[in-house]
Amino acid sequence: MRFSSIKTDKDGMVHLHQFAAEQFMQRIRTDANNFLIASLRDEVTPEEVERFRRYSEVAHICAPMELQRQGNGALGMAAFNGVVVLEVRQLMSPEMCSEVKHAAMEMPMTLAAFVGATGTEVVILVRAERHDGTLPGNEMEAETFYVQAYQRLAHLYDAALPQRVTRISPSPRHTFLLPLDPVPMTNWQATPYRLKPGMQPEEADDSDDHLLQLPVERSFEETDLSAYENYERAYAKAARRVAERLGRPLQRGNTWYKDFVTGMAIELFSLGWPEEETVCHLWRHLLFRDAPGLTEEFVRTLVNAVYEEELARQGKLPTPSVEEPLMKQIIRRMESRYVFRRNTIMGWTEYRPNHTWVTPWRPVTKQVVNTFVTDLQLSGLENAWDRDVRRYIESTHIRDFDPVEEYLFNQACNWDGRDHIRALAATVPTENPSQWAEWFHTWFLAMVAQWKGLDRRYGNAIVPLLISGQGMHKSAFCRSLLPPELRAWGYTDNLSLAEERPVHLAMAQMLLINLDEFNRISPQKQQGFLKNILQLPAVKVKRPYASHIEEVPRLASFIATTNMTDVLTDPTGSRRFVGVQVTGNIDVSQTPNYVQLYAQAQAELQAGARYWFDDAETDVIMLHNRRFQQQSDAEMYFWRYFSLSAKGEGLWMTATDILQEMRKRAGSNFRVPAANGFSRILRGLPGILFRRSNRGTVFCVRPLS
Repeated sequence: MRFSSIKTDKDGMVHLHQFAAEQFMQRIRTDANNFLIASLRDEVTPEEVERFRRYSEVAHICAPMELQRQGNGALGMAAFNGVVVLEVRQLMSPEMCSEVKHAAMEMPMTLAAFVGATGTEVVILVRAERHDGTLPGNEMEAETFYVQAYQRLAHLYDAALPQRVTRISPSPRHTFLLPLDPVPMTNWQATPYRLKPGMQPEEADDSDDHLLQLPVERSFEETDLSAYENYERAYAKAARRVAERLGRPLQRGNTWYKDFVTGMAIELFSLGWPEEETVCHLWRHLLFRDAPGLTEEFVRTLVNAVYEEELARQGKLPTPSVEEPLMKQIIRRMESRYVFRRNTIMGWTEYRPNHTWVTPWRPVTKQVVNTFVTDLQLSGLENAWDRDVRRYIESTHIRDFDPVEEYLFNQACNWDGRDHIRALAATVPTENPSQWAEWFHTWFLAMVAQWKGLDRRYGNAIVPLLISGQGMHKSAFCRSLLPPELRAWGYTDNLSLAEERPVHLAMAQMLLINLDEFNRISPQKQQGFLKNILQLPAVKVKRPYASHIEEVPRLASFIATTNMTDVLTDPTGSRRFVGVQVTGNIDVSQTPNYVQLYAQAQAELQAGARYWFDDAETDVIMLHNRRFQQQSDAEMYFWRYFSLSAKGEGLWMTATDILQEMRKRAGSNFRVPAANGFSRILRGLPGILFRRSNRGTVFCVRPLS
C-alpha cells in the first residue's frame, strides 16, 4: 500500500512522490523539513492555513489511492488502497486529540489515527473492501465505492467517537496536509469493513434527507468547498469573541447556551450571513447538545427571532402596524432557508438548503412542496398553502440554470494544444487505429456541437458501434466519455426503444445514450424508429406534469455496444453507424483528462473544425460496415446463383426476374420475399449497376453456372 504526496510549487508545477504506508507513519513522527509543520501551527490559525507563508512547501497526501502521472498529463489512479479518510476537526486541546485517536483505534477496521497538520484535527484511516473481498479496479468504480463506504463509516464512527466526524466531500482523490504526530497509532492487521452488495449512498444529514436519493456519482463544486471553508473560518473567530464576552459556561449556569446562541446569531447577522447558514453552523458546532431544552428547532426559532428583530431595526421589515403581504412573507422565508434554480435541461425547479455545507441540488417534487408548506405553517404562516408555494416555484422569479452550458463555459480557453480526443480513442484497440481515431474525433466534436446547439438543422446522426466479446470494458469506456459532473444525470445505458415518448424525452434531457446490447434491437426498429430519431435536430415532448407538448432542442448523441458481429440490418446500407471491431481489452485504468477533452473540442469547433462526415467518408463507412451487415436468406441465395458485372456486360433483370430464377434453382427450400423489399436489398449491394426501364428497375447481373 502506497500513499501519494503532491506538491504544487509557485510556478504551478505539480510534483508527485510515493510513500509506503509504513514509511509514511515514520515520516510524520518528526518535523524534518526545517520545522515546516511546527511553523504552520505557530504562525496561522487552523482557519487560515492557506495564508501560511510556506504553504506551497506543504505536501498534500492522498491515502485512498496511489496516483500516477498519465500520458495526457493528468494524475490518475494507479491502484486503489481500500482506505477511507475520516477527519474530526476543531478539537480544542491535545488531550481531546488523544481521546479521539484512542477511541478510533478501538474500531477493528481502523488502520491508523494521527493528529493532522494544524494540530486541531485527527485524521482516521479506515480499511474497506467489497463484500467479496475485492477492491475496485478503476477510478470510476472507486468513486462509487468510496462514496458508499464513506457515508456508512461516518455514521459508525459518529457513535464511537467523543466528537462527530466532520463531513467532507467523499472522493477517492481526497487529500490532507502532511501531518505531524510523534505518536501516530496504527493497526496493520485492521479488519476491512465490507460493503454489502446493493448498498446505496445515504443523504447528507439534513432535515429533509428523506425526500430524494442522492445519485451514486455526485460531483461537488470546488466553489462550494471554498465558500464553506471561508464560513468555517469566520464562524471560529466569531465563536471566540462571543465566548470571551460570556465567560465559561459554569459561571452563567443553565442559561449560558441560550446567551451563546443569541450572541452568535447577532454576530453572524452583522457579518451578513444568511439565516439558514447561521442555523446550520450553530447546530453542527454546538458541543453541549445534552443541555435541557437545546434542540435544533430551538436554535432555529431563536435565530429567526434575532434576524427578524435586526431586520426590523434596520427598516428592512414592515413595522408591526403594517401587515406584510402573505406571498411576500412566503418568498422571504423560503429564500432565507433554501436556494432555488430552474434546470432548463431537465425542465424542473431544483433546491438545496441556503448554506455552504456541501449538499446536492434536488428536484422540487410534490413531497418537497408539502414539506415547504409544513415548515411555513410551523413557523407561524398558518395561511400558507401548497398552491402559494407552487405559484412561486413555477414562476420566472426562479433563475434559469443550464448545467451543460456552465460546464462547457468553465472548460473553454483551457486547451493545452495536445490532441486528447484521439489519445482517448487510442485506448480502444482496433484493426485500424488511425481510421478509428479520425472517426471518433469527428463524432466527439459532433457530440459537443449538439450540446452547444451549433446546428439546429441536423442532429448528430452517427453512432459508434463497439463490437467485441464479453468483458472488454466497452460499457465502462462509454460511461467514461462524460465527466462525473454530467454523467450522474446525463448518461443512460438502459433506454428501451419500445415506446416513443420516453425516447424523445431522453433525447431532450440526456447527453449520451448508450444503446447497450445493440443486437436486441429488432430489424424493424433499426430500419424505422431508430433511423428516424438519429437524424432529428429537435424533439416534441410533453414533460412530466406539463399540460402541453413543446418542441425542444435535442441534446443526446448515441453510442452502442454489442457482442455480435452481424447486427446491422438496413438493406440499403448502414450509413449512420460506425462499426468498430474491438480487438482487445479497452484501457479504462486511466481517468480521461476531461478539462482538456472538452476544452479541445470547443477550441476546434470555434476554429471551424468539421464535425460531420462528408460524402466520401460516408461511402467509406458504408463499405466498412458491410462486414457487420446481416445477410437475409434472399441475399445469400443471390450470391449463390449470381455475381455482379461492373462494366454492364451481364443480363439486365428486374428483381422479380431474379427471384423467379432463384426459386427455379433453389426449389421449395427458397421462401420468396416481396419483390419491393428484395429490390431495396439489391440497391444496397456495393458495386451493383441498376437503371430505370419500361419494365421497372433492372439490375446488371451474371448468372452462375
